[in-house]
Amino acid sequence: MNYKFLTSILLGATLTLASSCEEKLNVEPVAQLSPEVVGAEDAPKLLRGIYDALQNGNTSFYYLSYATEDLSADNLRYRATFFQHGEVNDNTILTNNVLVSRYFNGPYVVIQRANDLLEILNNNTSIPDNVKQPLLGQAYFLRAYGYYRLVTLFGGVPIVNDRDITKVPRNSQDEVYAQIISDLEASLANGAEFTNSKFASIQAAKALLARVYLIRGEWALAKQYADEVINSGEFALTSDYASMFTAPYESSEHIFKLNYTATEAENSLDYFLQHPTMPGSGRAELPVDPSLVEAYEEGDERKAASIVEIPAPTAASGFYTKKFQDPTGNGAVPMYILRIAEMYLISAEAQFQISGNTADPVVLERINAVRTNRGLGALTSVDLYDIIQERRVELAFEGTRWTDMKRTPSETNPQKSLATVFLEAKGRTANDQLYPIPQSAIDRNELLLPNNPGY
Repeated sequence: MNYKFLTSILLGATLTLASSCEEKLNVEPVAQLSPEVVGAEDAPKLLRGIYDALQNGNTSFYYLSYATEDLSADNLRYRATFFQHGEVNDNTILTNNVLVSRYFNGPYVVIQRANDLLEILNNNTSIPDNVKQPLLGQAYFLRAYGYYRLVTLFGGVPIVNDRDITKVPRNSQDEVYAQIISDLEASLANGAEFTNSKFASIQAAKALLARVYLIRGEWALAKQYADEVINSGEFALTSDYASMFTAPYESSEHIFKLNYTATEAENSLDYFLQHPTMPGSGRAELPVDPSLVEAYEEGDERKAASIVEIPAPTAASGFYTKKFQDPTGNGAVPMYILRIAEMYLISAEAQFQISGNTADPVVLERINAVRTNRGLGALTSVDLYDIIQERRVELAFEGTRWTDMKRTPSETNPQKSLATVFLEAKGRTANDQLYPIPQSAIDRNELLLPNNPGY
């Protein structure tokens, strides 16, 4: 399993360990640096290495995993030449799909780098607690998010929380979610309060817990954590939806996002999702699905802020997303991971699941807070599908749609999920809700077998 073969302690970090010529000649190679020599000045550099892994996973095109849920679902569609995108769009993924292989391997780079830092911090008594605890809080959060990315796409995956080099079998989906929750609780116990959405915080851990508990159907806990983030006073809904996704990409709604700079030039979602005529250009690989265009209500300000029509006779005409638009074309635009609007919608959905009351004042207050800030009128009654619809247009292209469809019963056939009905209409089956464990990973570790059903 190559994602466990990371032997460097200071991944992505550069250390200045000596000043004299003699000292330089005797410096221990960074890749072999012993954990016990890592000090308070060095540990933050390891943390930066974890963030770097979350950005690119040490594999080119790992960032496309942030669009894959929308492509598997009904928000994006495949148009151009990369057939691997076509497999995701058609829900006919083969085990040798190189993109899916990267989606599997990439989070393990995050996880292993987090393991390195966590082992050092938990065993090092020389680093002061005021330095150690904020690092622990972020490392636990980032490891949890790595597992979250894996379990939502692949189901059960191996839990690897040490630095041993060994083959291990897959854990169950329930065990992976339990690991995520455990890590997020550890993040809460050690983390720092919110200061900037570029960094994982206590509020980010609570927000991810709210999302995880919603997926798991634990409504009271989902509502508890969502409400705690809302009531923290650190965030506020904005009446200018477009401002969240335009320079300088700062908003009172952002809880956690991945920042990219022009120097890194690693966020290429604008390149794949935009039309060449749009600011910053693009290759028109993944246009917007017509069903999403139709999903916006009249007067919804999110439509103009999220998508734009490129009319015929321009080549590759259609609708394209604007959410990852960097007019310079340098990919210096964030990935949006957690926002306060989602917490309002989680609180609304969880409360509705608890009460079952379509006129529940708590549900109406939460969902209408979002709607009225998006140019829409308040609702007087709400059911589950109103909330899921609101999530679709609010969080379009932000990596939640396929998971929402998998966890939500179909309105026409409650015995099946929205995802299953969607798949069956395309001649597929419920097995295609999960991505396959890549053959490249199985070749390195046969304990990953059996693969997900249908593969």
